[in-house]
Parts: sequence; structure tokens; C-alpha cells
Amino acid sequence: MSDYSKAIEHFNTTVDSKANLSFIVRDSDLQCNALDELTALSAEVEVWKKQAITERDEHHANLFLGCECAIEALKAELNMWLELKEGKPDAAWNNLIVAQMATRNAIRAHKGFSHLEVRAVRLVKIERVVFPQQVFFSAGMIVGRQRCSICGGEYGECLHLIGMPYMGEFCRCLLEDVQGDHVAIVKEPANKQCRVVSFNADGGKRNRMTWRVDPTRIHNPNSDEKGLMVDGVLLALRDIGAKRSAQ
Repeated sequence: MSDYSKAIEHFNTTVDSKANLSFIVRDSDLQCNALDELTALSAEVEVWKKQAITERDEHHANLFLGCECAIEALKAELNMWLELKEGKPDAAWNNLIVAQMATRNAIRAHKGFSHLEVRAVRLVKIERVVFPQQVFFSAGMIVGRQRCSICGGEYGECLHLIGMPYMGEFCRCLLEDVQGDHVAIVKEPANKQCRVVSFNADGGKRNRMTWRVDPTRIHNPNSDEKGLMVDGVLLALRDIGAKRSAQ
């Protein structure tokens, strides 16, 4: 088995130094440089994870999966602050949600990331303090078949569990023969990127994030437009750590 102690030390040192830049008041150039360094670190982690998978070392394969998620979370958080400073709150929101999901994924990937619970709480506080309350969607679907991403068998008939790590990969439920059924407004969606972006208002359409009115109204040729018309995101696919490294 390989000795990954120096690799882990390098990861911890790099991430700790870049986490110090995750505040809106930090210099944007420093934050951009940090993003470049984290991207380079992510490439190194991918190599380490491939090696662990080759050696059938599940402990370190899952640890490096957690490293990938932690890097993804920090990059998204840095991008969120940069986009807020650039006047791009919708893009910033999407990166906040990516940061939240990636942080939770890191915690699930390996017990060595349990300390990230503190950052997960911090990200929830940022959501509540920095951004206005959002209206979320949840899409209902009729699914013909559910397949396990780990073994390829019928999900529910194998021993793998959704969201759990297996040799550097999270188990996912792959849906087949899918048909849309309904869309509902919910308080707690599976993905908070699924939300109302704008809605018709006097003079045009109002962005729910900025509250600014754009003179272009939302138009649906298949509707009489007597009710509330909205632009929104119904489905958002984000799978961090889902792709298995080559063996």
C-alpha cells in the first residue's frame, strides 16, 4: 500500500490557507489565484484516488473522494463571493448551493471530514443572512426502472445505498424510462437550485433575487396569462464525486 501521509499533509495545508480567503472582503485577485491553486490540487487528488483504487484501498479512495468534495465546496464558496462582488447574485446563489452539497458530500465520504459540520452550518447562515428567501420547486416523475451506479443492478435488490461511498464513488440511483408528472412548490427541495428566478410584475418581470424589474415580460403562447407567470429552474443536475476514476 502507498504511503499518502505527505499527500494528505499537502492537501490540508493548501485548503486551510485558501479557506482563509473565503470572505466577501478578501481581495478578488487573491481569491482568483486561490481558485487556480485549488484546481491544480484537485488534479493531484484525482491521481491519488486512482492509485488508491488500483490498490483496492477503499479507506484512502473514500478519503480522497472527500478531498475532491471539500475542494469543490471551497471553490464554489470563493466563486460565490466573487460573483456577489461582480453583481451576479443568481450565479452566486447556485455556487452557494454547490458549496452546501459538496460540504455534505465530503462529510459522508469519510469520517475524516466530520469537522466540516462547522462549515456546513456557516453556509446555512450565509444563505439566510446574505440572500433573500427563495421559492423552491420540486419535480415529480414517473420512473420505469432504478439502476444502481455501483453494480449496475436493480436498485433496492443490491446491498448498495444511495449517497454512501464505495471505493471512491458515491452510490447513485440511475433512473430509466422517466416521465414528468408534476411540479410542486416546496419549502425544502432536494436541490435549492430549483427555484423561481423571476415573475411577471408591473412594467415587466421582477427578478426574485435583486427585485429589479426587467421590461421584458414572461410570455407563454399556450396560456391566457391571467395567472402568475414565472421563470424558474425545475431540474438541476449536480453529481459531485459521482464519476469513478479509471482503474
